[in-house]
Amino acid sequence: MTLTPFVIFTALAVVLVGSLVGGRLAARMHFPRVTGYLVVGLLAGPSFADLVGLPYIITPQALAELRLLTDVALVLILVTIGGQFRTENLRRWRQRIAYFSCGEVGLTFVLVALATLLCNVFFLKFSVTGMSLWQTSLFFSIFLGIIAIATAPAATLMVIREYEAEGPATSAILTLVGLNNFIAIFAFAIAAHLLLHPSGDIGLLLVKLFGPIVFGGMTGFILSVWAQRLELSSEYKILILGGVATCAAVSHWLDLDPLLTGLAMGVVLANSSPRWHLIRDALREVDYPLYVAFFVVAGANLHIETLGHIGIIGVAYVAARTAGKILGSIWGARLGRFDHEKGYHVGLSLLAQAGVAIGLASTLVAEWPEGGKLLETVVLGSVIVFELIGPLAVRHGLVRAGEVPILSLLQKKAPVGAVEGLHNVVHHFRASLGMPEGHRLDDPGDILVKHIMRRNVETVMNNTPFNELLSLIAHSRYDRFPVVDERNHFIGMIDYTEIRNLLFEPSLAQLVVASDLAAPAHHAVAPEQTLREAMHTLQQHHDISFFPVINPEEPEHLLGILSQNDVLAAFRRREIS
Repeated sequence: MTLTPFVIFTALAVVLVGSLVGGRLAARMHFPRVTGYLVVGLLAGPSFADLVGLPYIITPQALAELRLLTDVALVLILVTIGGQFRTENLRRWRQRIAYFSCGEVGLTFVLVALATLLCNVFFLKFSVTGMSLWQTSLFFSIFLGIIAIATAPAATLMVIREYEAEGPATSAILTLVGLNNFIAIFAFAIAAHLLLHPSGDIGLLLVKLFGPIVFGGMTGFILSVWAQRLELSSEYKILILGGVATCAAVSHWLDLDPLLTGLAMGVVLANSSPRWHLIRDALREVDYPLYVAFFVVAGANLHIETLGHIGIIGVAYVAARTAGKILGSIWGARLGRFDHEKGYHVGLSLLAQAGVAIGLASTLVAEWPEGGKLLETVVLGSVIVFELIGPLAVRHGLVRAGEVPILSLLQKKAPVGAVEGLHNVVHHFRASLGMPEGHRLDDPGDILVKHIMRRNVETVMNNTPFNELLSLIAHSRYDRFPVVDERNHFIGMIDYTEIRNLLFEPSLAQLVVASDLAAPAHHAVAPEQTLREAMHTLQQHHDISFFPVINPEEPEHLLGILSQNDVLAAFRRREIS
């Protein structure tokens, strides 16, 4: 298909609109939104179209053009992760995080290398021309062991952002992700030089290793100085995006690793700029659409057909890497004197793998075509597995670590239904055109509360378990919930806004019930009050979305609820048919 503006804009529309739908559906099924973005890309990509015999939705040519977005997004992600390497964080951990990393990286490498070696020697028995079986197996084991160390920074960061995770485990995860990719890229370059080009120029190796660090560090330092002359948030956004684009452009021009460049830029920027927090906050206001596009395009680039060709080495790689990340993190946590349970949670959160591994495998094909092609097939097939289960594993690890607020675990319904939303839009459009809305009451304030209150109240039993309560909140449009006992007597209200920032602690989930979270309803309205009086109450407590309607003579009986929106609507556009 000829590459035209229509093809490119169609692909971009599919990426953005599809991500909106896919992310929403994934959240409704309690999956990370990242998974939805990846699945949308997978279904819209050329690999799936070839598999089922359908025309391309996103063509390979359009994917190549969209690489610009993904390159910029990936550098942005590494800049953010580099920001975790602030000296104050490293000083707090001292050498403990290094021990943690050594345990996780070391065991992952050993298990994957050993599994690959044994599988090729005893089962596959593949040897490269000019090499013995053992020599080929040794090369396979070293390269796959190194590639296994890499962790997908994008998926890990996005899940952390989505669930607003915060705490020591989250900080450790982001730091380890940066260390993993740094070690993998460095080790791969050294191994490729020693094994494939032993007589090569050592100077080129040094440039390849330290060139990105020097350039990224210089860029970060220049941005730090420049940031002192800026005042507006919009200027910080332009500055950081300009710096990232410069890093990506020069990295491609000089054949430097853009990931190391971005990581070094983030480290230097975070440690040298007094305004790093302003730059970071400005970045967070603009980066999300780029990240979303990155994941949809990443999903479209997945090669489904490789799943059937990974063979026994691929299965061994997936199993050994999973075991290595989890067991290695547990071991590393003990070496660094962290809680061993934290090691398990961190290990789960390091399973995601994608761009860095694919990049290393592609480099290997260019430098060692005969052997690299087989390893690339293994990596491409395993990436599909790790990219789809990785975000789920990160979510599970963060939740079990107790660093996710309850709010982030809830997928609230849309504020209004489709019909109500359509009605609001039509009404607003009519008002904008100056069209009459109908007859109004002379004074809606004379209406009584009982005339517009909602009688069909969604209540919660006082003995409702915590997990069931979370499910109820997730599937409700309300943010306050009346709690009643077995005799339907009103006990109090659970306010979503008051429990939203509570951290989810799995061990307490079986002990907490609804009555433990209910608070007395200090702000209620009576059925015989006028809307004018109710409006006065609303103005005093504008942060409360609706109030229980209770007869003062029978305070144990809940008559209904009065919505703030209903009261305001009565004053704005109360119509008489």
